[in-house]
Amino acid sequence: MKENLDKVKFAASKALTRLMMKALDESRLQIEAQTMRFADAKPPPIAEESRGIAERFMNSLHDYFEELTTLLVNDTEIEPESYDNLSLVDHDYLEAMIAMEGMVKQLRDKEIKGMRSFLTRLETMYPNIRIDETNNPLDPEQVGDCFNEAVKPLGFKAHYLLTIYREFNKTVFGKYDDVIAEANDLLVDLGVLPDLDITARERELRKQKRDEARAQLAEEQQLKAAEEQAELKARMTRKPKAKPESPDQSQSEMFTMMQSLVHGLAKQSNNAGLAATAGTEISGELAAEQEELRKQQQKLMGMLTDIQANMLTKAAGSGTPGFISANNVAQSINDSLKAEQSSGDLGAISAQSGDVINLVTMLYEAIWKDEALPVVMKELIGRTQITIMKVALSDTAFFDNQNHPARALLNELALAGIAWTQTVNLDSDPVYQTVKQIVERLLSESAPGNEFLQQLLNDLRVSRSKIVGTDLNLERRVRESEDISQSMDDVNEYVRQKINERVLKGYLDPSIRKLLDTHIHSFLVKLVTREGPEGKSWKPVMSTIDALLWTVQAEKHVGDRERFERINPRLLDNLGKVLEIGGASKTKITKIMRQLKQVQEFTFHQAEHGATAEQSQNGDSLTNRVILATRNKKDVPALPRNDPDLRRVDKLAIGTWMEFRGNSGERVRCALAAKIDSIEKLFFADSEGKKVMELTRMRLAHELKAGAVKVVSEGSLVNRAMESVISNLKQTSTQKPRRRASA
Repeated sequence: MKENLDKVKFAASKALTRLMMKALDESRLQIEAQTMRFADAKPPPIAEESRGIAERFMNSLHDYFEELTTLLVNDTEIEPESYDNLSLVDHDYLEAMIAMEGMVKQLRDKEIKGMRSFLTRLETMYPNIRIDETNNPLDPEQVGDCFNEAVKPLGFKAHYLLTIYREFNKTVFGKYDDVIAEANDLLVDLGVLPDLDITARERELRKQKRDEARAQLAEEQQLKAAEEQAELKARMTRKPKAKPESPDQSQSEMFTMMQSLVHGLAKQSNNAGLAATAGTEISGELAAEQEELRKQQQKLMGMLTDIQANMLTKAAGSGTPGFISANNVAQSINDSLKAEQSSGDLGAISAQSGDVINLVTMLYEAIWKDEALPVVMKELIGRTQITIMKVALSDTAFFDNQNHPARALLNELALAGIAWTQTVNLDSDPVYQTVKQIVERLLSESAPGNEFLQQLLNDLRVSRSKIVGTDLNLERRVRESEDISQSMDDVNEYVRQKINERVLKGYLDPSIRKLLDTHIHSFLVKLVTREGPEGKSWKPVMSTIDALLWTVQAEKHVGDRERFERINPRLLDNLGKVLEIGGASKTKITKIMRQLKQVQEFTFHQAEHGATAEQSQNGDSLTNRVILATRNKKDVPALPRNDPDLRRVDKLAIGTWMEFRGNSGERVRCALAAKIDSIEKLFFADSEGKKVMELTRMRLAHELKAGAVKVVSEGSLVNRAMESVISNLKQTSTQKPRRRASA
C-alpha cells in the first residue's frame, strides 16, 4: 500500500506544483505590469525565487502524504525565519492567511468532484485510519497551507501577495477537479476500487437531472415574476397623476395587510376577536381631516391614560398583578369608548385608530398565550399594553419596523426573563429588579417617544450585559470607530471581553488562562485592527479557541478521546500559526505546545480516575438535574443527514434558549452558548454565562425527537405574536359566519 500511495503522492504533487508554477508566472506578469506605471518601482523577485517556492511547496505536500503512513503528526514548531520587521510581516502574512481561508471555503462549498471517491479509496488502503479534511493530503486547506509556507520566507507585501493568491485560486483551485480525477484514475489503474466511479457517475447523472429540473423551475418562476411585475407596472402607469410613494407608505405593508384582515373579520357576525371596539362607532372614512384626527387622538390618549391608571390602582389594591390581562384591558377600553361616545365627548373614531386598538389587543392576547414566556414576565409585560397602544396610535410603523424601539424593548424584556421558570428568590435577582424598574418608568411616561423608548432599551441592555461581564458601550465604541488603530485601549479591552465570553465562567487551568491573556490576546488585537470587529476571519478563529477550551476542560464524555485525537493535530497546527502572528518566538511556541499537551492529557487522566472535588463542583451539574431520554445510553444511533430534528439542531443559532424537564418536574432553561462543528458538540450556559450542559448534535436531535427538550426562543416575542395574530385572522376570515339561533 505504501508503494501505491507514493505513486499518488508523486503524481498529485507534480500536477499541483506545475499548476502552482503557472500561477506564479501569471502573477509575475501582472505585478511587473503594475510596477511599470511607477518610477523606480522594483517588482519582487518571483522568477528568481520560483524554484525555491516549488521545492518548499512539493516537500510540504510530500510531508502530508507521509503522515498517513508514519502515523506521526508534524511538530508544531514554526520554521525559523529572519524578519527585519516582525510587526509588518505579521500583518501581511495575516492577510495572506485570510485570503487563503476564503478561497478554501469557496472551493469546499462547491463540493470538489471526485473527492469523495478519493477519500474512500484512501480509507480502503488504510482501514484503521479515518480520513477526513483534517488529514486528507489533498484537502484544499492542506494544499493552501503548503503554498502559504512556501511563499512566506520571501516576505512579500500584502498587495503583491493578494495578486499571487488570486492567480493561485484561479489556476490551482480552478483546476482542482482535474488533479483529483488524475489521482482517482491512478488508483483505479493500481486496482484500488476500480468500480467505485460507476456509482459515482450514476449519482452525478441523477444530480445533473435534479439541477436541470431546478433550473427549469427557477426559470419558470422568474418568467412568472417578470410577467407579474410587468402587469403591476402597467396598472400603475394607468393611474393619472400618481403621487410618488412616501417612505412611510412603502413600509406599511404589514400594517395594511393586518388592517384588511381585521376589516374582513369585522364584517362577520361573530366578531368576538374585536372586543376592544365591539359595539362602538367607527368612521367609514379611512382618512379624516388632519385637525380632527389630531384632536381625536388626543382624546383617545387621555382616555387610555385614565384606563391605565385605574387598572394599575385596582391591581395594586387586589394584590394580583395578573388582573391586568389583554381581555381585561379590551373590556375597559370598550366600556370607556361607549361611555365617551354616549356622552358626546368622543365621536366616531377613525378606522385606523380602531384597527390599531384591536391589533395591539390581539398582540397582547397572543403574548399571554406564548408558552416561551414565564408567567411572571407575562404579568410584567401585560402592564405595558396601554402604553404600547399609545405608541402604535401615534406611530403605526410599530407594526412594520422590526427595529422600532418599542418592539425591541418588548423583545429585550422577554429575553431578560426567559429563564424565570421558578419564582423562588426572584426578588433578589438583579435583572428582575431592573425589568421592574424599566416597566415602571415606561408606565409613568404619559407620551413615550422613540428617544425615550431607546433610552429604556439601552439601560436594560447595559444592566443585562453587566451580569455576564459585557460592556455594551465598549462594543459600540469599537464598532463605530472611524480609525480603530487610534483606539487601542478599547480594542484591547474588547478582545479581553470576547475571550472571557468564550470561557463560559467554568474552571480553567492557569496556564491556559495565561495563554489566552497573552499571545492569543495579541493575535486577536492584530486581527481586529486589521479587519475590524468580527470580520470575515473572526468566526474560524473563535472556533479554534472554542476547540482549545474544550480539549482542556475537566469533564469528559463518552467518545471525547476519539474526537480529541481526531481534531487535535489540526488544532495545534492552527494554534501554532496564531501564536506566531501573536508575537511568540519559536522557543516560546515549543514550550507552550508542550505545556498544552500536558494539560490536555492530564484532563483525560483525571476523567479516567475521578475528578477532584473542586472540578466536580464546576462540572456538568445540570445534566444530573434534568430528565434526558438518552441519559442511560452511552451512545445514540446515528440519524440520517436529512432527519428533520438533526437539521433543526444544525440550524440552531447561538443564543437560542432550550427547555429541559427537571427531575422534580420543573422547567429548566439554558441558552446555546457555543457550537464546535469539528467535534459535533453544543454547549449550553445559564443566564449568568456559566456553562451547565454539553451535548452532541446527534444526542440533542434524539432528545428533540423524544420530546424531552424543546426550543423556546425561535424568533423574537413580537414577531411570534404578530405571526400568531395574522394566522388567527386568516383562519377566522376563511370561516363562514355562524347564524345566530332564533329565539
